[in-house]
Amino acid sequence: MNKIIIINAVCMSLLISCKSETKTEEAAQKPIENAIVFTTTQYKNLKIEIGSAEEKIMDINIEANGLVDVPPDQMFAINYPLSGVISNINHNLLPGKYLKKGEALGQIQSMELLQIQEDYLNETTKGELMVQDFERQKSLIADDATSKRKFQETDNALKINRIKIKSLSEKLKLLGINPGSLTSANISAKHTLHAAQNGYVKSVNVTNGSSFTSNEKLFELISTQHMHVELKVFGDDMQLVKEGQEVDFTNTEGKSTVGKVYLIDKTVDTEQKSLNLHVHIENEAFEQSLRPGQYISGRINVKNSKVLALPESAILANSDGSFIFRMKEEKSQVKFEKIEVKTGRIAHGFIEIIEPSDLSGKIVTRGVNFVENGASEE
Repeated sequence: MNKIIIINAVCMSLLISCKSETKTEEAAQKPIENAIVFTTTQYKNLKIEIGSAEEKIMDINIEANGLVDVPPDQMFAINYPLSGVISNINHNLLPGKYLKKGEALGQIQSMELLQIQEDYLNETTKGELMVQDFERQKSLIADDATSKRKFQETDNALKINRIKIKSLSEKLKLLGINPGSLTSANISAKHTLHAAQNGYVKSVNVTNGSSFTSNEKLFELISTQHMHVELKVFGDDMQLVKEGQEVDFTNTEGKSTVGKVYLIDKTVDTEQKSLNLHVHIENEAFEQSLRPGQYISGRINVKNSKVLALPESAILANSDGSFIFRMKEEKSQVKFEKIEVKTGRIAHGFIEIIEPSDLSGKIVTRGVNFVENGASEE
């Protein structure tokens, strides 16, 4: 009887011991949260490389988009200071047409123009008579044959006449009429509008027979002699751009050139949260291959920027984000902690790590897919 009790006790002890070992083994095999665990044997078969994050001085490229533009002094709005009617438009006046300075755009008719010419000729005629009257009064006052009041009235009338003539003369010049050549024989309600500068027709806003008001925009011309690029940068990139930095451009034909940041806006666009850069293109032939208003992208070369970086091969990128693996060795196993990172610019095979800013320890720099899949390369 005592033997049976002793045997049962031993069996119970063995059973409890086996259950305890089973639980311990299950606990060891349970995956650790956010980490992948390998035995030391499995780790030795992994075709991976280990390194660490390091500070790199990199020539970083900032990708920026923008538009081709021209300065305000190379855009010309053609209008007329008076109201009138378009009587004739040059039949070749189409958008994209190149015009030389002085070429005819069209002809207008204006009753107000006719009235100003009439007023000018009337005043000049009056002025001739007033000069004669002034000289006569001047000689009479010398002989005391007229009153000083009469002489002063004649003198004042002549001065007022000269003011009117001067004012009308300036108006005529503003309207494109030469006062010196205006006579009763060539007075006209018609006037021809001409191109103020060399340039391309941007828009024609009127038709034959249409009426217009004072200073209404009738035609628009644009010159491409001084084109530039307006690029926009966002976020942290605003702190990296400086005047004088080089910008790489490529046109639709695959040709490349270099520009330079000429000016940086002093204020941030509050709506788009962007900063505007004014870039000059150094290659004139490349510049002339562009069109004002054209979308363009460029790479701004930001030099000597020190950043925390890892090799590009250290990044595991998928739909959930970008990740790296940090290794921790223990007695019988190796753990790989999966850490999400925020990456930045790429240069020379390295990628900037923006977050986390402190990334110490051993990092898998090659073979991250093997770690992710929990398998070794055959």
